[in-house]
Amino acid sequence: MVRGGSVTLTFIAPSWHSVLARNALTEFDAMWSLPCDWVEAPNYRRGGWSGVTRHQLDTGQWVYVKRQQNQRRRLPQQFWQKRSTYFHEFLALQRLKSAAIPVVDCLYYGERADAAILVTLAPPDYIDLAVFARKHNATQLTIVMMRLLRVLRRLHRQRWQHGACYPAHVLVHPVTLKIMLLDLERFRKRLSMGAAARSDFSQLLRRSDFLTPAIRAHLHELYESAGRRNAPVFSLPRDPRNV
Repeated sequence: MVRGGSVTLTFIAPSWHSVLARNALTEFDAMWSLPCDWVEAPNYRRGGWSGVTRHQLDTGQWVYVKRQQNQRRRLPQQFWQKRSTYFHEFLALQRLKSAAIPVVDCLYYGERADAAILVTLAPPDYIDLAVFARKHNATQLTIVMMRLLRVLRRLHRQRWQHGACYPAHVLVHPVTLKIMLLDLERFRKRLSMGAAARSDFSQLLRRSDFLTPAIRAHLHELYESAGRRNAPVFSLPRDPRNV
């Protein structure tokens, strides 16, 4: 159990309240005490830690429960104040969802002292971009990249930066080829569109050795021209699914 007083902030998605309550996922202490069958090894840094577990609901759906302690980042408008990095992710998910940017659904956020819990819905059948690239052909990958870059372009026009734009943080549905963004702890607003774009494209290029030469070349072009109003559009073969 986390010590340090009562929960200082709680959000529960209204349409999910009854489902979460049936599955004991509305109380901070109960979730903090869930078995630690981590999806991957917890991340320890700067005197704190964060980790993710996966749980199945009685509806058959899966959720990710993200727990962290003493992992903070400064607020952009109140630089002297720090909040949990999951708080920043919670705000990013709310903001992007309202802007119709495809992101995972936030079901719960709770904060107590130096600890925080974020619960998100695991979208059924989605896989990450790197896994998708290994299992699908170049035409399908091209369609997915067109969709991803259009989403990123919408972000960057608002000077929003994903902050961790890696293939593992881009989900793809293998049938519909729709995409979804996740892991937005480092999401932030930059001083310019170019700064946001250069950072995200740089991260994407470093981790995407599975891309075809044509797509990589175009990403390099976008990276070099990031921030210009006349930056090139991602022009590849026409998507028969009308992306």
